[in-house]
Amino acid sequence: MKTFKTHFRMNGLPYTLLKRNEVVALYGIGGTYTDEILYWEVSKIYIRKDKYGIRESLPTNEKFGRDLSRCFVNKEIALRYFD
Repeated sequence: MKTFKTHFRMNGLPYTLLKRNEVVALYGIGGTYTDEILYWEVSKIYIRKDKYGIRESLPTNEKFGRDLSRCFVNKEIALRYFD
């Protein structure tokens, strides 16, 4: 099974995997014009099977916030939510 990359871009923003467990992943998100982490996102990990094989995926924009996934501007709060 393919797992998440440690660095990628989504919706035009740079994502950096900081921490993960079997249920959620914690990402640091940069801004449009900087790779410096401005936001922290805790995202539910989904497993999908499609033409690319079995792989982990993040929630779609439509699912985000309706599941366990949340975005934070405070790192400490994001870490508490992750735990």
